[in-house]
Amino acid sequence: MIKVGVIGAGHLGKLILKQLNELPEWFTITGFYDNNTNISSLDNEMHQWISFTDADSLIKASDALILSVPTSFHYIYARHILSFGKHLFIEKPITDTLEEAILLKKYTQETYQPIVQVGHIERFNPAWLSIQELPLNPMFIEVHRLAPFNSRGTDVSVVLDLMIHDLDLILQLIPYEITDIRSNGVAILSATPDIANARIEFANGAVANVTSSRISMKKMRKMRLFQSDAYISLDFLEKKCQIFSLSSIETKTEMPVFLHHNALKEELRSFAEAIFFKKQPVVTVNDGVKALQLAQQIIDNLKSRPS
Repeated sequence: MIKVGVIGAGHLGKLILKQLNELPEWFTITGFYDNNTNISSLDNEMHQWISFTDADSLIKASDALILSVPTSFHYIYARHILSFGKHLFIEKPITDTLEEAILLKKYTQETYQPIVQVGHIERFNPAWLSIQELPLNPMFIEVHRLAPFNSRGTDVSVVLDLMIHDLDLILQLIPYEITDIRSNGVAILSATPDIANARIEFANGAVANVTSSRISMKKMRKMRLFQSDAYISLDFLEKKCQIFSLSSIETKTEMPVFLHHNALKEELRSFAEAIFFKKQPVVTVNDGVKALQLAQQIIDNLKSRPS
């Protein structure tokens, strides 16, 4: 049984605690810490878990920590948790800056190595899992990730808030060097871009066109893959996948069957399995660094464009 604590008990932290509670075969919840001392009294649901008054006490009492604080605090908390030799699950993006991510990666390589998993949750979406056994070689990827405005997450650009989910997946689909990036974006309701589009070109000739917006009337999380033998449509919101197989003889449509599940719950279960079986987590620190690096290149490209 893994004694786990949660640092950061805001909206996502509460969801994490609820899912941990549904995995009693893997976890026992030590408690939570949040620097908002009123948080436990503001929400009756929080009363079922122990509220620690300082982070160090929670860290010392736990085998593993889930870090769900604002991105700007990821690095300092992660370094501190790892200095205790504790396992760590850190929400995406891995850190606030690429420099911090590289330092954290270096630190995990140089110290006692606990399990560190990064929270790129779409890796556990049934739509994504349903295509993992297919021969994938997409030459064009089209992505739309849209969401209504929510003040949560606006401390960072939409590239780090939403687009980074898809950047992580694209890097899994196209394992080639990036040769060119062109991006556009605009800030509407916050100080950083709320809408952004990026065209990413790879050394093998593949192209990914990615659009993210947090100023939308409706939610959309769709990815379309085009390759020589198939067109694959993924709907991460509906957790569905359609495959249109192409050949000179016939065109046929397939609907891969994959058991629907709660992606957050499966993500946390995979973290537990990595700890228990001492294996590499599904989403490594290196994966987190690569996704952030691409996101930062897109943001830098946005900044370099004339206003």
